[in-house]
Amino acid sequence: DSTVILPICNYLENIVKKYYPNKNTHVLQSGITPSRWYSVKGMDLKHPCIGILQGAEIWGKTQEMLILEKVIKNLPKVTFYWAGDGPYRKRILERLEKFDNFKWLGSLGYPDKTREFLSEIDIYGLVSGIDMSPLTVQEAQLMKKPVIATNVGGVSELMIDNKTGFLVEKGNAEEWVKKISLLIGSKEQRDAMGNEGRKFIEDNFSWD
Repeated sequence: DSTVILPICNYLENIVKKYYPNKNTHVLQSGITPSRWYSVKGMDLKHPCIGILQGAEIWGKTQEMLILEKVIKNLPKVTFYWAGDGPYRKRILERLEKFDNFKWLGSLGYPDKTREFLSEIDIYGLVSGIDMSPLTVQEAQLMKKPVIATNVGGVSELMIDNKTGFLVEKGNAEEWVKKISLLIGSKEQRDAMGNEGRKFIEDNFSWD
């Protein structure tokens, strides 16, 4: 009996229309307050590094992190930091903790510790098998960090491929290695993408 259905991204709207073709729909993206996301004294991290900030509550999302086994092995000079927790944490850690350049940080306080983490990392990574409109992708861009993300769900609606970061197809570990190497090797490109990312989120997702 609803008069309107409000999916949080275009990807989800297409699914709604498949099941409810005669219903009125309107995409209501997750908004964000840019002024809350600013650089602070960061955490003590080893550089160069990539930061991953995501939970481990849904296996369909979390299992994509298993491709990091190949990525981390091929980038021994890059440190990978994962902040997050959940019932599937052990299944990820048993595969990744064997690498010296992988560190698990557990859950971070929000927003202060999250802001410190995003201030310090060189690249933000979203390694996810399923996602609709992950807020961390917006937050990382507001912190002027280039984003590398799995191209699933509505993620492509939150960033501009090749301008604010890179989209990588699901399961493509080789492309993760390539894109991380490219950004680690060019501070100029990281800064340019970071600045574009901040502007993109401010222009398209601020509550104002």
